[in-house]
Amino acid sequence: MNYLLRGWNITFNSIKKHKLLFALIVILQILMVASSLWLGTHYVLKILADTQGVISPLEQANYDSEQIKEGTPFTPDYTSIYNSYQSMLKNVTTFAVWMAVLFLVLNGIIWLLSHRLFQEGVQKLNLQNLKNIIKETVPYFLKTWSAAVILFVPAMIASYYVLIHYIRLSDSFSTVLFILKIVLAVKLVLYYFLLVALVAAREVSWKNFAKSWVRLSIFNSSKAVLLFLLNAAALSLSFTALYAATEYTESIILLLATGLLTIFMVVLTRIFWIATVKEIDQSK
Repeated sequence: MNYLLRGWNITFNSIKKHKLLFALIVILQILMVASSLWLGTHYVLKILADTQGVISPLEQANYDSEQIKEGTPFTPDYTSIYNSYQSMLKNVTTFAVWMAVLFLVLNGIIWLLSHRLFQEGVQKLNLQNLKNIIKETVPYFLKTWSAAVILFVPAMIASYYVLIHYIRLSDSFSTVLFILKIVLAVKLVLYYFLLVALVAAREVSWKNFAKSWVRLSIFNSSKAVLLFLLNAAALSLSFTALYAATEYTESIILLLATGLLTIFMVVLTRIFWIATVKEIDQSK
């Protein structure tokens, strides 16, 4: 348990030393949340409109087999249904791409700045330092993006086919729901490995990155998993408070306060995660 206390002390001292950088991280986190909400609202409304464009003509279609045999068309709106379906696919794809870009780029920048909190001093921004930052940023992004692809692309493909298989074969919704829970549990485990990769990616070489990733996520899993669960519990409490404020109160001030508290908790648990995982690595 000492490593948790050391990690917390390092977190507190780092924030205290670099208040402006910490404030920048919080602002970027707010920007990311606001951008995610805007994208979600914008594209979900479009997708719902496209879905309605598919469903409405089908609801009014001719399902009388005798009339269909006599030549009455199933529906005269084939073109409208097809156009709505194509628009829906386009909006779903665009939404997924934008969310991926937001997560991989803006979230990556937030993680990189969180790592810089633990440097002894934050250098002034000039041309040479800007080149060094870019030189440091590109390999970090490549490592973290590679880790995300390795972990989640095969998992998403496998999840799709598993769910489709059980949906087709099972006549019980409870069975499909049980399989869905298993899929979500697997995704949670993969997210743990991704979080470790986001710390290990600071290693200079790819070989050291891979070694550090395996060592921390597997061989030091007893410590890292406990840290993961503590952070998850803290985030769950903050999200519960936000949900309660949204569901049971009409106070805008309380809603904004719990929203800011949740964002602050996301930032704090990220910094605590980085500091403590580094402590686990150094105490090996």
